[in-house]
Amino acid sequence: MFEFLKSKRPKDESVPCAPVSDVSDSSSQHNDVRRELIRVVLKDTLRLHGVPFGLLACEVIIVARAPGEDELHIQLVMMKWNEQLLRYASALQQQLRLGLDHFDPSIDHSKYIFSWRLSPDCGCPFPSMPDSKSWRQNTTQQVEEAPVSVLDRRHTRRLPKAALPDPMPALASAEPSNFAPTQMTPLK
Repeated sequence: MFEFLKSKRPKDESVPCAPVSDVSDSSSQHNDVRRELIRVVLKDTLRLHGVPFGLLACEVIIVARAPGEDELHIQLVMMKWNEQLLRYASALQQQLRLGLDHFDPSIDHSKYIFSWRLSPDCGCPFPSMPDSKSWRQNTTQQVEEAPVSVLDRRHTRRLPKAALPDPMPALASAEPSNFAPTQMTPLK
């Protein structure tokens, strides 16, 4: 009587019914933990170096490149303009990496990608680009010498003789000695 309710397809025993996987749930939970760890380490790094909390925010973007391989982008967002913070951006990134290494040494944090973004209402005092001539003028004025080791005598700066003090005034009037002048020999 109720034959119309029965399925007319034959049962296929060869296709087992697989349980629903929790891989996406565990992966998203793992990513949430990573995001929260980065935010906590950033907050701790800012506190440790005395940077006010309102200046910088953080967004963490995780991009799946291949199965099991994620690329992590840390976007530091400047909420309020601070030129000093931009000057030390590289040092801040390094401190953040070191903090992440401290809290989670099992992960290679050197592969994380950092980027900086300015909030639209951060209050940047430079709303437009300067004249093109200013770039050429600034680069010639800001060229500095590379730091030279104090042990490298080839690059010592020579002062004019008038600026040098007389190192041994008493010896200047002394009689000449019978010693031969010192000769430089190569080191072996």
